[in-house]
Amino acid sequence: MIIGSIWVAFAFSTAEKISQDLNIGAKENVSIDLDLKNKGLGFYKITIPNYSKEAILVKVLDPQGSMMDLKRIGTKMSVNYFEFSYTGKYTLEITNLSENPMQIKAEFGNTKEVEFTFPSFMALIGTCLIVWSGYKRLRNYSTAHPEENKS
Repeated sequence: MIIGSIWVAFAFSTAEKISQDLNIGAKENVSIDLDLKNKGLGFYKITIPNYSKEAILVKVLDPQGSMMDLKRIGTKMSVNYFEFSYTGKYTLEITNLSENPMQIKAEFGNTKEVEFTFPSFMALIGTCLIVWSGYKRLRNYSTAHPEENKS
């Protein structure tokens, strides 16, 4: 179970991703570009440290400029996913919808979810073995009862 968990963490940490701290002025937008390979499941995580109920608009564009995902985010942190089908430069475009400048931390990348299949299965088998071992021990466990008073 531990080996599978470490394997998943390592696979995710080596995935293609970029993280930036951004200062976006009122009604401005910024873009983050990232080359994604093959096909898979991409993600973007938006964190607004000084959140004050103001919203931002986030778009994911494919290499041809077509919109793949559009979300209006009005929370302190949001994680969203999108599927991509081919290799190319994908763009995360963030627009500040408020009248005030905002600080935003954006992370954009590939989850590499295909590489999680075997280590996740390994962790599941490890968990089942631990549960089975506990069951076997409890089943064979006998409780000693003190002799009853016979008076």
